[in-house]
Amino acid sequence: MSRTPQIVWFKRDLRVTDHRPLAEAAARGPVLPLYVVEPTLWRQPDRDRRHWDLLAACLRDLDRSLRALGGALVVLEGVMPAVLAGLRERHGAFELWAHEETGTRWTFERDIAVRRWCRHEGIRCRELPQMGVVRGLRDRSGWARRWHGFMRQPAVPAPAAAEWLRDKTGLPLERLDPPAVAGDAIDGPPAGREAALDTLRGFLRRRGEAYRRQISRPGPSWDSCSRLSTHLAMGSLSLREVVHATRTRRDALRGQPPHARGDWAGSLAAFEERLHWHCHFIQKLESEPGLEFDNLSPATTGLRPTEPNREWLDAWREGRTGYPLVDACMRSLAATGWLNFRIREMLVSFAAYDLWLHWREPGLHLAPLFADYEPGINYSQLQIQTVTTGIN
Repeated sequence: MSRTPQIVWFKRDLRVTDHRPLAEAAARGPVLPLYVVEPTLWRQPDRDRRHWDLLAACLRDLDRSLRALGGALVVLEGVMPAVLAGLRERHGAFELWAHEETGTRWTFERDIAVRRWCRHEGIRCRELPQMGVVRGLRDRSGWARRWHGFMRQPAVPAPAAAEWLRDKTGLPLERLDPPAVAGDAIDGPPAGREAALDTLRGFLRRRGEAYRRQISRPGPSWDSCSRLSTHLAMGSLSLREVVHATRTRRDALRGQPPHARGDWAGSLAAFEERLHWHCHFIQKLESEPGLEFDNLSPATTGLRPTEPNREWLDAWREGRTGYPLVDACMRSLAATGWLNFRIREMLVSFAAYDLWLHWREPGLHLAPLFADYEPGINYSQLQIQTVTTGIN
């Protein structure tokens, strides 16, 4: 094992299981697990206090998992290259490990700045895929085959033995103060690894049988949907772990008599298809990062005015359009951070067609409200529902 420090930069992958950068780093040298609070990120219009509260809970949970392995999470605050420069001063030259992230233009440019700093300083920086999204993909032919190949690989176990580094400059996790971030605290979903595993087990054993029939129904979907999206967005559970658990459950059901299988087979098949869609839509943003700002199809430019009717937009945002279902769903989202997929489609469709609003402003309202905000899914779906992709 090398004596070179190995820094593992956690982003939206807050777990120790199925975390290949952590496992690879632990096999090479003493590990410093790092999370960086970036104030500028929290001033972006797609961020909200509800995201911060979920993050803080996940960071505390991740620290407990690392301590069980003998390590501890170091949380620092600042601009990434400056934070890395400080770590180099305190610990000497190191290697940097992270998962690839498909995020917004801000996170993309941040990652470029980190790689540029590493090259300039002679620091080796390695980013590894976290899910079935392929960086640098030029042709979607064969993408589904590659997705299934990635999902068939075994989950990477947490490192059984590792040497750990400490850094005394870290922020205290037990009283991690939020940066200047908009929004108010809400009674959001439970966060962290154990909450994620409990949610997964509850869906696969009890709640999921009616998934196929109730996925689109506003009331029943609260229980029959998986409710895993927040855990996947935070990375307290990997997509591959969910795929493996779903396939294991399907295999177990095949050996049971028909009366015991109920509607599980169809529901679990439908669920796995949507896990595939999860990466499918994130891949769209990975391959077309302009989706965050511009219509994918240039032919739809100017279809709707870029400057919205503020009176209509405000009525839609505040749940006072006069359409009971629209208003109830918007108010529910503001209070809870979650709606099922069909209701999200309905809200965007109402804004796009009934109010003839460009997708950008409604999207910037919805992103901070979604506790499970995933940029790739958010921007891909905004454009699909408003028919600015030219396809689908």
